[in-house]
Amino acid sequence: MRDTDRHIITRRKNDLMIKWHVGVLNDLSSEELYKVAYERIRTFVIAQDRIYQEIDEIDPIARHVLGFRGDRLVAYARIFRENGHVTFGRVLTIPEVRGQGVGRQLIGQIEAEIQRHYAGELISIEAQIDKRGFYEKFGYHALGTVFNFNGSPHIRMDKTALRMAE
Repeated sequence: MRDTDRHIITRRKNDLMIKWHVGVLNDLSSEELYKVAYERIRTFVIAQDRIYQEIDEIDPIARHVLGFRGDRLVAYARIFRENGHVTFGRVLTIPEVRGQGVGRQLIGQIEAEIQRHYAGELISIEAQIDKRGFYEKFGYHALGTVFNFNGSPHIRMDKTALRMAE
């Protein structure tokens, strides 16, 4: 990412610093884009045994949140507007860091970015059903029935709009 176009926020967990980068697709270096594609395919296509178009038309319009430990991408999500609300998806932490609080930190980064760029807008996500409890910890509420999205069960979850940080 170009230094002028990104936010860098660091957090410490277990003495391992996570450096957060946020930007649009054009802000990503070719190496960062490769790491994002690699981890998204590893997580959502290979590990979950789902065959679908992982890189899609949302990527060019989304804001991308990347978390690094050293040069290793350990967390990722994308944020975008759709159908009158803000949403985020492709939320992942790599298997090697799960259970270390990285997912909680990632949600914090996502919501901080939503406050910066989409304050006042309803947040509505499509969560994998087995992640429902995780999102409920952050105030998301399930709505409707379970549906199939790219080969796995999902549920809509909403959260009230976040206000601009004061």
